[in-house]
Amino acid sequence: MASTKIIATIGPASLKKDVLKKMYGNGLSTLRINTAHVESGYIKNVRKIVADLNLELHKHVGVMVDLKGPELRTGVFPNGSLKVEAGKSYKVTFDNKGALSFSHPEIYKSLMEEDIIVLSDGKVRMKVGSMGKDYMVLVSMDDGVLRDRSRVNVPGKFLPLGTVTERDMIFIREGLEAGIDLFAQSFVQRKEDVQNLQDLIFREGGDQFIVSKIETKTGFQNIREISRVSDFIMVARGDLGVELPLKEVAMAQKKIIEESHKHGVPTIVATQMLESMVKSSSPTRAEVSDVTNAILDNADALMLSEESSIGDFPDLAVKYLNDIAEFVESKNMDLTEPGDFLGNHVAFSIARAAKLVAREIDADAIVAFTKSGNTAKMISAVRPGIPIMAAVTSERTANKLNLYRGVDPIVLDAENVENLDLNMALTIFERRSSLKKGSRVVITSGAPYFTFGGTNEVRVATVGNFMGRGYPYGKSVKGTVALKPGEPGDILICTRADLPENLDYGRLKAVIFTTYIPHSLRERIKERGLTVVHNTKLVRELKAGETIHIDGATGVIIS
Repeated sequence: MASTKIIATIGPASLKKDVLKKMYGNGLSTLRINTAHVESGYIKNVRKIVADLNLELHKHVGVMVDLKGPELRTGVFPNGSLKVEAGKSYKVTFDNKGALSFSHPEIYKSLMEEDIIVLSDGKVRMKVGSMGKDYMVLVSMDDGVLRDRSRVNVPGKFLPLGTVTERDMIFIREGLEAGIDLFAQSFVQRKEDVQNLQDLIFREGGDQFIVSKIETKTGFQNIREISRVSDFIMVARGDLGVELPLKEVAMAQKKIIEESHKHGVPTIVATQMLESMVKSSSPTRAEVSDVTNAILDNADALMLSEESSIGDFPDLAVKYLNDIAEFVESKNMDLTEPGDFLGNHVAFSIARAAKLVAREIDADAIVAFTKSGNTAKMISAVRPGIPIMAAVTSERTANKLNLYRGVDPIVLDAENVENLDLNMALTIFERRSSLKKGSRVVITSGAPYFTFGGTNEVRVATVGNFMGRGYPYGKSVKGTVALKPGEPGDILICTRADLPENLDYGRLKAVIFTTYIPHSLRERIKERGLTVVHNTKLVRELKAGETIHIDGATGVIIS
């Protein structure tokens, strides 16, 4: 699967177990519930289905509840619509009895003459012409038709709309009770909006991550401070494309991702990723280019909306995102690291060291023992380019970590974790992940006192049962043990530093010496293309015919 994670919005098209199973298999990381289109009870139902599938398929797909927030809209019109003409004035009274009315009259206090108001998803623009004590006059800049409850945007203005509505509170409490993993907050304008929601969730007994949706010009202008207090940042290009000129949206996306990543905050790119796939079984070339650029921009995750909620091909949309991401990532991208990670700088240094060691020894994965998930987040942020196995003791922590780029969570038994040694852990990883016997991994943990928490150590290990270690020369090999020259087997074990002159090297892959050997003998064996390990200490005697692996970089021998 790709390192870039995939979020899919659940809806009538995808709320079916057979469809969801296909989406799981195609690389789904997190399901999004859009509360603008559901009623109470929906979250609990989705959470139960996801929990059952996670158990059945041994996955850690999370659930994100997207809160609608305090939307600004027009009121209703006598005939269901209002035809407006460019240059014509329209009076708005604070008691909502004028030609136009707004759902939040308190915004009048934020407006001034010459301010621009954008209505109906950008189709109609109006300018504030004049303001009185209890009214204002808007001058239309476009011809158009406004429908009942048309969307209203005021680009670049902070609007005192609050952060959570009564309807949001219903879904927050339902989400907390159901144990969902993330809340997405709409129309974030400043850091206080995020902090207020975090405080509210904490008071209600929750610990969910907050995804701050940047979809207003004010939020974009305040991205630095917002990103520093958020768990995730979402580039919500729908409303952002109304608040900003369309020509600026792509560059705004790059700026939001860049600013967030500076602090190690992961990002999600959303809206119209594969919109044509609502009806088509394949995306357009332009959409493929858009997805490619989002990955190259350093985004952590991509999100589907209508494609997966009401589209005809929800499972294929997930597959296309995964396939595109896999191809782009295969091009050996060297993405930037955070410049000023917010958190434990010792652990951040360990994360960077793990990346460096992994590249130097060509490791197959990085394994992070992490209690809160913060170490896995740091390693993900430095973009090591190889899988990150996050060893955790909680299913909910695993569900959250599953949205970090490149992270594959593995849940260990919390009751036995105190007695867990490295060999036992590596055996679990071999059984539950893509790692195989002989895979070389870099491990971060809090050794020697706290395996989970207080990350302060990096070490290299080889997956399998540890048999011993020596000083290696040559490449990694796998073979069967021969205890005497001429016996069947292709890895010869020698207890002395001499070899028969007539030794048949042709069928050997390696020679393991339990004693020191001189440099001249090492070179003679290496020249024949064999791997040599000397001064080897074994934890037990190896048996003839036993299959073993030798790590050519570390000298570790495993069975």
